[in-house]
This record gives sequence, structure tokens and C-alpha cells, in this order.
Amino acid sequence: MTSKLTIKQDAFVKAYLLNGGNATQAAIKAGYSEKTAQAIGAENLTKPVIQNAIKAHQQEQYSQFIWAKTKKLEALQSIINMAMTESKDKGMLNATAAIAAIKAHNEMQGDNAPIASTNTIKVSSTLAGRLTAGSKR
Repeated sequence: MTSKLTIKQDAFVKAYLLNGGNATQAAIKAGYSEKTAQAIGAENLTKPVIQNAIKAHQQEQYSQFIWAKTKKLEALQSIINMAMTESKDKGMLNATAAIAAIKAHNEMQGDNAPIASTNTIKVSSTLAGRLTAGSKR
């Protein structure tokens, strides 16, 4: 059997979630008396139907957050893949976009610590000349 929230309980849950978890202010916003708001707010938080509604909403928000983060990471990966496509004549098509997307991807994953690299990158002599031209002054 599923218990349903009353109109005031539903308003309380919404206000509670929107205000960051202040039960007294949520009770007032839901239409309860200011004099009894503290007691009603505390009492409402002990009711299983209200606890379940709050928990369900928080889980939904978390799921949406994870979904949104996953979609952003997929979009960044797509940008990285496209930007790192190489042309026979031009080399990497958009190194700046690739670097920015990789940086954003790493920050979203909490991986922005520098790492030592022993990899070498093979670049065309024209690109190498353009990259080092500024250092020969």
C-alpha cells in the first residue's frame, strides 16, 4: 500500500528540498502556522511518507546529476576525438580545442594533477619549426 502526501505535506517536502533542509522554514512556506512551524517541521521529518518522498527526490536528483555528468564527459570525449584527428598536410586539426577539452574532462573527473610522461610525440618538420620558431630569438 502506497501512502500519499497531503497537499501541505507535499508543499513541505518541496520547500524543504528547495531551502536546503530547513524544516521550520519549509513548514511556514507550506502554510503551517509560524507559532507551530518548528514543532510541525520536526514532526514531519519523522513521518515515513515524508522521509520517503525526500529520499526519492534526492535519489532522482543524484541520478540526473550523474546522467548529466556522463553526457558532458561523452561530449568532451567527442570533441577530443575530433580535435585530435590528423590531416596529412596540417597535422592535428585543432590542438588548442583538444587540450582544452582534455583539461575540462580531467577536471570533471578530479584528475588534474600533473603526471610525468616519457612519451614522445612525432610531429612533422614544418610543425616543429612553427612550434620552436619563437624560441630562436
